Amino acid sequence: MINSINSSSASLMSQQSSQTAKLTTEQSDFIKETLAQFDAENLTSDDAQSIQAAFKEQGIAPTKELADLMGELEFDAKSIGDAGRAEGQRPPPPQNSLESVDTDEVVSYLDELLTEYLNQLSGEDKESILASVQEKFGLSEGDSLLNVTA
Repeated sequence: MINSINSSSASLMSQQSSQTAKLTTEQSDFIKETLAQFDAENLTSDDAQSIQAAFKEQGIAPTKELADLMGELEFDAKSIGDAGRAEGQRPPPPQNSLESVDTDEVVSYLDELLTEYLNQLSGEDKESILASVQEKFGLSEGDSLLNVTA
């Protein structure tokens, strides 16, 4: 039974994650064109800031897909991110931070799972569902699903 929960959760998660934060063909082309203007071996912090500004202007967020594409083009995304930040400035929080989670989507997702398996869930099943929800929404074990600030 737990395998059916995991497989249905996994397919739902892969469908939804494939719809978010994917680079479009135009964005990929823009990234290639932008990086072609720079020498990967001799980037200055000004170059890094220019690259970051150009990507931001085009709505290109720092993602693993971006880092992979930059790596294919022999650029190190982390180095560019670090070099483009002012000294002492912290990197931005991860994109899947708790603030960006749509709680209505979380509740809807949980409702679907729980309705389907309401009378069949063991404690192990409940833990698996919680782990699936945490993975789907990028939450760590200590994160709360509820915002209790006033």
